[in-house]
Amino acid sequence: MPDKDGCRELSPRECSDLLSRDRERPCRILDVRTADEFRGGHLIGAGHLDFYRPDFRQCIEQKDRTIRYLVYCRRGVRGQKTMELMHQCGFRDVVNIRGGYENWVSQGLPVQND
Repeated sequence: MPDKDGCRELSPRECSDLLSRDRERPCRILDVRTADEFRGGHLIGAGHLDFYRPDFRQCIEQKDRTIRYLVYCRRGVRGQKTMELMHQCGFRDVVNIRGGYENWVSQGLPVQND
């Protein structure tokens, strides 16, 4: 359940559990790292949107506000900023992975390497 403002930060394990147990609820995984970081490995099924794109906000504003988003970056800072931006844009269920991709990998959770 989201907190009062619709945004929350969860540990990698909590995020993995959320994805496993709530399969009926649409959820998109959004990687906001650079293209090079993304190519080096990412969460399985993740979409990519570089936080540093000049039109990043416009790309966010075009996304479906009715579904849950799980966002992450390398260590959590860009993910946190993305979560805050999405909330400002009217998204009501956004989760940031605490510690980002590096923390996810350190927990031994599955990733995809292209």
